[in-house]
Amino acid sequence: MDEFLKDINTLVYQKWILSKHYDQCDIYQKNEETINIETKYGIGHVTFYEMNIIELEVINKLEDKIVFFLHFQMNNMKHAVNLFEEMMQSLLTLVEKPKTKLLLCCSGGMTTSYFVTKIQEVIDVLEMDYEVSATGYNNLINLGEDYDVILLAPQVSYMYTRVAEAFKNKILLNIPAQIFAKYDVKGLLLLVDEAINQKKTIKVEKQHKQLKSLNSYQTYLCISLFRDSGRVHIAYRVYNGEIILISKEIIKPSITIQDIYDVIDTVLINFPAIKTIGFSAPGIMNDGYATDAHVNGFYEMNYKDLFKRYDREFIIFNDVNAAVIGYHALHSHYESLVLLFQPMKTCAGAGIMINHQLIQGKNNVTGEMQFLSHNEDKFELYTTFEGMVEEIKRLISAMICTIGPELVVIFCTMLPHIEDLQIALEKEIPKEYIPKLRKIDDIQEYIFLGLMILCNEETV
Repeated sequence: MDEFLKDINTLVYQKWILSKHYDQCDIYQKNEETINIETKYGIGHVTFYEMNIIELEVINKLEDKIVFFLHFQMNNMKHAVNLFEEMMQSLLTLVEKPKTKLLLCCSGGMTTSYFVTKIQEVIDVLEMDYEVSATGYNNLINLGEDYDVILLAPQVSYMYTRVAEAFKNKILLNIPAQIFAKYDVKGLLLLVDEAINQKKTIKVEKQHKQLKSLNSYQTYLCISLFRDSGRVHIAYRVYNGEIILISKEIIKPSITIQDIYDVIDTVLINFPAIKTIGFSAPGIMNDGYATDAHVNGFYEMNYKDLFKRYDREFIIFNDVNAAVIGYHALHSHYESLVLLFQPMKTCAGAGIMINHQLIQGKNNVTGEMQFLSHNEDKFELYTTFEGMVEEIKRLISAMICTIGPELVVIFCTMLPHIEDLQIALEKEIPKEYIPKLRKIDDIQEYIFLGLMILCNEETV
């Protein structure tokens, strides 16, 4: 589509949005660049930039949280309309006050069931914006991500630290014994209200990892396709050398390859000098073809062919391999190290460095821990903290026997205490053979750093 038609279509798109009518929300022109679409509990922004770039955003007003975000260049009216409709689906879930979902957890689920019934009676009578359920501790890992507040009964309160580590984005409370013993619904709901109000005042600033020794002033685009809590995200950064120029994330209920195209298209408009693009995703990456990705919609993808539309050099890499390159760059005094990524509900992947070199093996299969044999159903181990310690112990034991790394770095939200793993390993392996163990809380920063290094090596 030529620039004149893009201009016309963008103007038509703007007028079309302003002509829309929804009983549940107001649509109005905020200023020359932005259209607001507002419900009682949410607000959407449609912002028009130069070069016919359009940004769509939805914010949950109660939590001051972005729940939908993307941008694209006007190239196809049908695509633009579809994206707006996706945005509206997200916004219209915020017409009514979103219900806060409470999950009560005890050892087996039975002792909380009666309490849940009493709580539900109060919620119904007072028409409160809560939903409440009960579960046993062994099923908490499977259910916890779907709830806003997790409440631990006194008999499992000792697990607070482990659960807090696994569900960092949730409100977690121990139910005081006096409230639980008396089934004190009022006391419990006051406790929940206080915790929710306190969370609203807390803002967390993320620190970016940087490599100061990079002698380059080239501009790179780095894109990371990753899994998080059962959803797929696209995060991306534009680097000039080690300086971060842009750092954003596409937030949608579902992701397609077109969303990746939209990221690349809009970034290249603003930074046409970019010659190299780094792209990482889960799965076995072999000459740009990904298999065994365990990502909805991206299971088998020929990224090399999909990116041929761009006259740019693409570095297509497995996400954990990119992460171990990034981590090693900041800890280069280790000759051999392993970065192990163990997700909550699927198989682990590992990036392996030996003699300061990334090991990928035949068809880049090295590090795919899913192919290790197992006598039990390993997915059952993923449902409890104790089971996860056993699973990671098994994986690290295999690495000790084969490559004997100096350091194993672990990203796993279900491994709260590295000491638990150390103790489990020492029961089976002499201490002098066990590598140093470290736990990291964020793998994404190392993925970006690794991609930036790979892009720089390609252009040197």
